[in-house]
Amino acid sequence: MADVAAIRDAVRADVGGLDGAVDALVRRFAAYADGRRLGAARSAGAILCGIPGCGKTRLATAFARAAGLPHRVVHCPDLFASEQGASEARLIGCFAAPAAADGGGGWVLVLEEIDVLGGSRRPGSLEARMQSLLLDCLDASGAFVVGTTSLAAAVPEEVRRPGRLDAAIELHLADAAARAAALWVMLRGLGGLARADDAVLEVAARAHGFSAADLQSMCVRAFMDRGGALTADDLLRSAREIRPSSLSAFQSKIPRVLFADIFGMDRAIERVRSLVVEPLLRPERYREMRVDPPRGALVHGPPGTGKSMLCCALANELAVNTIWADASQLRSMVVGESEQAVAALFAQARKSTPCILLFDHIDALVPRRGTSASSENTSDRIVTSFLVEMDGFCSQAAAGQSAPGVFVLAVTSRPQAVDPAILRPGRLDVHIGLDRPTAEQRRAILEGILGRMPAAAGVLGDAAGIRELVDRTEGHTGADLASLCREAALAALRRDISSDKVSVADLRSCLAARRRP
Repeated sequence: MADVAAIRDAVRADVGGLDGAVDALVRRFAAYADGRRLGAARSAGAILCGIPGCGKTRLATAFARAAGLPHRVVHCPDLFASEQGASEARLIGCFAAPAAADGGGGWVLVLEEIDVLGGSRRPGSLEARMQSLLLDCLDASGAFVVGTTSLAAAVPEEVRRPGRLDAAIELHLADAAARAAALWVMLRGLGGLARADDAVLEVAARAHGFSAADLQSMCVRAFMDRGGALTADDLLRSAREIRPSSLSAFQSKIPRVLFADIFGMDRAIERVRSLVVEPLLRPERYREMRVDPPRGALVHGPPGTGKSMLCCALANELAVNTIWADASQLRSMVVGESEQAVAALFAQARKSTPCILLFDHIDALVPRRGTSASSENTSDRIVTSFLVEMDGFCSQAAAGQSAPGVFVLAVTSRPQAVDPAILRPGRLDVHIGLDRPTAEQRRAILEGILGRMPAAAGVLGDAAGIRELVDRTEGHTGADLASLCREAALAALRRDISSDKVSVADLRSCLAARRRP
């Protein structure tokens, strides 16, 4: 059996970025090895937990090789068979010590997806028999058992009790330094990276929320496209095509909108930059001033004023992970499901830092308490769950722990319908109001939209026509003006399919048609 320090160094060199998990696993193994030397033959072990692709199997197999002991890797779903008694026989067989383990030094057993052995406890069922047999094997085998699972809650408590697999080790590439360490290992097998040190750090800093599998996919895709020595640009280009697998269960595609695509909202954009962008990207400046940065913001205003577009532009400008949740779709008729959905969103956001957690139609999720007509008080429970999650990472930062890097952004057309407790200081305390555009803003919106339509170039030269349109569109929102310009272009095409010009007359006629009863 290899020296404990040598095992740790070998595993770190093989996986990269998971030093904390490696240390915890090796410490657990050291206690097992000490027990074997003292004559204790009991088994011991740990469970590696984390999202799919985080490196559980890679760490487990790397550890098994580095331990210098006989080892066996078993994919638990493969243990199940249709023949009577075959599943139990396979499970017993995988716990049979290898012949090379006769020296008394122990051996290592890796059980991938161990959660499948913790299914139904219905008496007499195959799952119940397999679980009972697993407990017997754990007690009698004398092996060091490493289980892996993406569903830690599905592993029975009996398996995790003291004396069995009582150490749960969470795997997570927590920061850019961990991602850089993982990248070094992966790139080493692909011939390295040109301009190595700074390039790897730059790529790692931008790969927010990437798991080990995501990083591996990024490297392989870049290598296949390049066909030679990679550069940081190759990896960054590949990274833009890959969405972190941890966010695959959530709203994925954010419309490609930037601040430069939003017209007539300069003041709102500047406020967003100062109140949201800076706290999320430069939290150390706030810590130096001993003040807590804002943790959330509420963007409110009438429908069509650009609330969602502003939030999309913010997410794209920051280039950080964004979880977009339609609050109205989080509600469920099943008691408890809505609260679980809220908790899952916050949990995933914390794993994907830096991250923007965006709730559209927030008033549908957290309305004022006491207004629910249901006997289950579903709305009140959801509000309470939301408050608990918000206060959780706020108190974490206040206690001096590492900043969570999660910013909650909420959008609503009815701010008065949102529970006041959500809006108090320390929660969604930054309020960004958008109103119907003024005459100056309507001019900027019309000129901006028409300026991007080659066929409308002539309209921009008609100052009197633009002034007339601005005066006649009082009360229109940005969405109304964008729709007006689109209708005018379609009207020009209907008039003459070969037309390449949109005139002020087209805009006037479309505007007049809207005003008809």
